[in-house]
Amino acid sequence: MVVRSQKWTYTLQELLGQGAFGAVFAAFGPFEQSFAIKVYHPGDRPYQQARDEWLKEASRLYSLRHPNIVYVHDYFEFGGLFYLVLERCDHSLEAMIGTPMTERLCVELTRQMLFVVQYLHDSEVVHNDLHGGNLLIHQGDRPTVKLSDFGIAHELYGRRGVRPKVVQHRIMAPEVVAGGYSTKQSDLYQLGLLMYAMYTGHYAIDARGGYDSTVEQIRNGTPRQKAEGLGTPLGNIISVLLRRTADYRYNSPNQVWEDLRKLDLWQPSPPIEWRG
Repeated sequence: MVVRSQKWTYTLQELLGQGAFGAVFAAFGPFEQSFAIKVYHPGDRPYQQARDEWLKEASRLYSLRHPNIVYVHDYFEFGGLFYLVLERCDHSLEAMIGTPMTERLCVELTRQMLFVVQYLHDSEVVHNDLHGGNLLIHQGDRPTVKLSDFGIAHELYGRRGVRPKVVQHRIMAPEVVAGGYSTKQSDLYQLGLLMYAMYTGHYAIDARGGYDSTVEQIRNGTPRQKAEGLGTPLGNIISVLLRRTADYRYNSPNQVWEDLRKLDLWQPSPPIEWRG
């Protein structure tokens, strides 16, 4: 399938992933370079609502330029659908979860995630949706994390918390469950869940029992208890991120990194490789 913006023509290739309101395809551009193209469709929403959501995500990606945020090259409307042309990554972080990572790899990937979340928080943006599917990996000499999908991100502009539209049940922070609001510390809670999954190979919250069971685990502080039960220095840091009360977590991504650096688990060389 060929689609066209005002400047370029793109050829869509295989489907990389899909959701309720869109899909992501591999694509080639005018100079045979490889891209990922995110296609939005209205679904059961009014056309203008879908268009507004597409423009909002495109504008966020254009305004938030960072080495650990996926780069947007182009966006356009074509044939009643909406397109975002993004840099192509190799796989998602989710594809790496299932086997425990070495402490060194876990810390390196976490370092990059902390770097980009600190940038977002300095820009008064809470991402609200930090999970393995929204963190992409470019596999070069060492894996590079690329944050994507700002569909439910919210700007704070000095306010303590905002009400997210949608949060996946398995990554809800306790304050979302209790009061329906999120803060910068909510992103840190989600990072704690990701760190636990990378470190152990499985998630701290078992979502197989449905929504009520998931909420009960969050309210009971089960993720923090599991992290403490690891009995390791890295597990102890994860447990602070997973505290039920937001004010008792770390204050910022930078504060998390200061504690991680003390563990002496991260070194800038030699290259770290992951082989799936």
